[in-house]
Amino acid sequence: MRETTYSFARNLLNSEKIKELNSEIKKYSIKKGEDSPATEAKKTSKITMVPLGPIHRFLVPFLEFCITANNNNFGFDLFQLTSQKIINYNFYESGSEYSWHVDAESRSPIRDIKLTALLNISEEQCQGGDLLLFKGKEVVCKEFNTPGSAVVFPSFTNHKVTKLESGTRATLAIWMWGPKFR
Repeated sequence: MRETTYSFARNLLNSEKIKELNSEIKKYSIKKGEDSPATEAKKTSKITMVPLGPIHRFLVPFLEFCITANNNNFGFDLFQLTSQKIINYNFYESGSEYSWHVDAESRSPIRDIKLTALLNISEEQCQGGDLLLFKGKEVVCKEFNTPGSAVVFPSFTNHKVTKLESGTRATLAIWMWGPKFR
């Protein structure tokens, strides 16, 4: 069995593009409120859902990184993303966190979440709010702390976001689906 790994990219978006993207997300959000966290997980961030279509132009470098990471490191059979794809905008304020969980969908008879792809679209550095992945031990994904950075990993990887100590943290989460694992 292969070791669970992750891929990261830095500087996919600069601060100007991040501000523009956040402004577009506010315009096109379709649902605000509480997300349904993974079973038995504690999630205290705020969530907004937004369709991919209206913000796609900002996300081209991120989406290309995700596909390249899959092609080079994971090799999952993925469904094509469409403009109707709904993505999550997660907003963490001081004290917010998301405890250990995996991203999965147990109710669908035809598909599974294969990859979790995250883009840091914070407009400022924050303290805390670290992404931790469990790879036989806790691994802090330091590369993801910088605004404009991205990370992609298999969705069955246990992960969490530590409590935010100060500032605000904003991320986009795209779950990349594919046919059921066999």
